Amino acid sequence: MALSEKIELLGKGLYTDIPNELTLKSIPTASELEYVGSEDFETTMVEKILPQAIEEQIDFKKLLEIDFYWICRCLRILNYGPYHTTNAIFCSKCGKTSYGEYSVSLMTVGCKPLPAGFVNDITVSKDEFIEFDGDIHLKLPTIQDMLNVKKDKAFQTASGNPNMELGRLCYMIKSIKGKSNLTPLEIKMMLLKDLCDADYRVLKDIVSDLTDFGLRAAGTCQCPNCLDKEAAYLALVNDKFFRPTLGDLRNWKHDRSSGATQNLSASSTTAV
Repeated sequence: MALSEKIELLGKGLYTDIPNELTLKSIPTASELEYVGSEDFETTMVEKILPQAIEEQIDFKKLLEIDFYWICRCLRILNYGPYHTTNAIFCSKCGKTSYGEYSVSLMTVGCKPLPAGFVNDITVSKDEFIEFDGDIHLKLPTIQDMLNVKKDKAFQTASGNPNMELGRLCYMIKSIKGKSNLTPLEIKMMLLKDLCDADYRVLKDIVSDLTDFGLRAAGTCQCPNCLDKEAAYLALVNDKFFRPTLGDLRNWKHDRSSGATQNLSASSTTAV
């Protein structure tokens, strides 16, 4: 019998055609995730996996980026359990980085929710800048925005790789100095022409602070060296995120047998 569970979206209330809750189901056997690589992970998730793993019929590309990764996290735990094998643990207490294979729990990965009353219109005031004399309005990016950045030749480096930092910023900006309906390329040219380097750095840092929501990049665990319980490990949501080891699955089986399971949304309101 297929597993299923409802989860609440981080961006609840910000969508016009996506419900606040979605029903996640177990991923079909022999899913495309077995063959996906890091370069096409998001595309495969949006186009092939999520339509099979979520009961509600929605346009998955309209999901906010923070909700896309939140859903991936919940889907991973629903299908494969919370255990994850990491190859490195970083401890600030003893200053050591331990390398090897360590089983950690993804339930320790925090998630910073949107504040109450959040409106998806973020303003960087002209008063923040050193020389630039206009307000800049932004929105949280959708997963479609991020897929577009990867394909947009206007944001490719000389080596052909996407400049995700600049592209992400340009796809988030809704207006500059009152000018709206600009294309990402037009926004890029305005930023390069009108912002001095210092103001560009101001803009990047403020945008990073004002949009720092969703899953954290790391979880906590016990340090193998000093046994401090506040050591950290990286838990990036990518193709490897959906490839648990046999040990991970055995730990999950033990939890299920003993009845020690947790709700998928357990860390959704963790303030970090």
